[in-house]
Amino acid sequence: MRILVAFEGAGAGEAPLSWGQRDIWASMTRFGEQLPLGGVTPLPPGRSVEDVAAELRYLMGRYQVLRTRLRFAGDGTPRQVVAAGGTATLEVLDTDDDAEASAGRMLDRFRHEPVDFTSDWPIRMGVVRHAGRLTHLCAVIWHIAMDRSGAAVMLREVAARVQEPVSGMQPLEQAGWQASDAGARQSRSALRHWERVLRAMPPPWPRSSRRRERPRHWKGRLVSPAIPLATRVLAERTGADPSTTLLAGFAVAVRRCAGVDPVPVLLVTSNRFRPGLADVVAPVAQPGLCLVDVADATFEQVVAGAQRAATTAYKHAYYDTASKESLVARIAAERGPQFRVDFHLNDRRGPVPPPARGSLREAVTRRTLDWTPFKDTPSSRLFVHVDDAGPATALTCYADTHHLSLAEASTVLTTLETVLTDAALQAMG
Repeated sequence: MRILVAFEGAGAGEAPLSWGQRDIWASMTRFGEQLPLGGVTPLPPGRSVEDVAAELRYLMGRYQVLRTRLRFAGDGTPRQVVAAGGTATLEVLDTDDDAEASAGRMLDRFRHEPVDFTSDWPIRMGVVRHAGRLTHLCAVIWHIAMDRSGAAVMLREVAARVQEPVSGMQPLEQAGWQASDAGARQSRSALRHWERVLRAMPPPWPRSSRRRERPRHWKGRLVSPAIPLATRVLAERTGADPSTTLLAGFAVAVRRCAGVDPVPVLLVTSNRFRPGLADVVAPVAQPGLCLVDVADATFEQVVAGAQRAATTAYKHAYYDTASKESLVARIAAERGPQFRVDFHLNDRRGPVPPPARGSLREAVTRRTLDWTPFKDTPSSRLFVHVDDAGPATALTCYADTHHLSLAEASTVLTTLETVLTDAALQAMG
């Protein structure tokens, strides 16, 4: 059963995509993925279909990004079109089967059914009803409308049913500023930094894996109880924040495993420190590019260099995506077909570190690492996401086995943990 939910909200119009939207759209088209975010949430007793419909109406009315569809210009360039109102669909699934399993199947269908971004809203929502009671809510929002930080703001506001006007620059307003003289200056400055770093990068990594898996790309997950313990020790010793400490460890690990130095790293940057973007519900994250020198430096020296490199990268992680892609293509044409930045790092941990207790040496023995097949379509050569996992840290790695084997990718992850724990044990004396 499908229920139509009418909505209306403030703000409507048409504009180019914002830089954050362009960056996500470029990834979607390059890798052929829809990039859905979301999941399944158990519902408390007493929730009704009307309650959930009211929640969907609130979301659609409050957030312009959920009222946004795309229009393509004659050259294929997408533009954002924000509606003042309309109707959204709430799906109600009545089932006699296991409710949780039914919700999982709904989520899988929501994620994989094709989306027409010119006519569909970038959200799908449904509920599972078992024995007359709503048991689970399933929601999917596409990445072009939301990043993880924006999703956290949205969830916080919908839980409190915030009624004050939304804060920050919505994508329509972002696009206007980005087309202004101030926006053009920001983008030009950022791209000058990118060009300096791209030209200073070491020669391309001319290697391919001797063991090519099928499918080509695999997903690994290392869960480390030791990394939070080591990070806390190193923060007390160096004063560096957890993200900088992790970047330094990652650079040392890549240098040891791949022989690259200085190490080029793409850092996913939230951009929420910029005016008007702190609490905006929209995608504003973009990659920042840095070089981290390792050489024969001590770990504390690498941390200091990583701090400087990361700060500069964050400053210059706000730019016109199309201009950046043209710059990278031009320099790649000059430096050879293998030229690209191979190493991506996305630290998604919360601002407050989880409790870290126990013996560091013992914690290392509880590390787990497993790999699962991912896909054959194009993706990054090595992309590591970092998340809190209770009292541990989880490293999720996407690896292209045509360029490095699973054993080599595993070594990068385990070496990262080893670098941090060895540095912490040395600091402890």
